Amino acid sequence: MNKVYDLYAPCHFGLESMLKREIVDIGYEPDRVEDGRVYFKGDAEAIARANVWLRTTERVLLKVGEF
Repeated sequence: MNKVYDLYAPCHFGLESMLKREIVDIGYEPDRVEDGRVYFKGDAEAIARANVWLRTTERVLLKVGEF
């Protein structure tokens, strides 16, 4: 069974809609879009695919906590 992680991809301000479109194009559904970042859910394969194929983000980060 694949574990689903909460992920987010930071980007420059103004590129959020383009990043959201890229996430949809690689097969994942964005949860929410904020200034400078897009949140989505995915498994370990999603982390690898997003790090390779997303062009408008520097990296894909794993959300480990929230306060």
